[in-house]
Amino acid sequence: MKSFAAAAILAITAAPASAALSGYWDNSKIIHATLGNDMVADALKQQPVESITSTESGYQIQSQDCRVDVQVTRTAPDRPGPTRFSLKIGKGQCS
Repeated sequence: MKSFAAAAILAITAAPASAALSGYWDNSKIIHATLGNDMVADALKQQPVESITSTESGYQIQSQDCRVDVQVTRTAPDRPGPTRFSLKIGKGQCS
């Protein structure tokens, strides 16, 4: 019985880990990084954020008078953990 338990534990720990964090946590990190980016704040003319909309390539952040598109490039992790990403901040468009 002891050898079975030891074999089970060994099999569990030796199995390749392929799980990433949930989509919620990955998106949360991306949104926090986006909102903390000075280029986004400047593109919105430092106005308060009114909406964040998911787009095909990332997000569109909108304030009262301005909007900016943020392109997100995701890189899948090679081990359990958050998805790596990079941001490309577009030019702000203001009315």
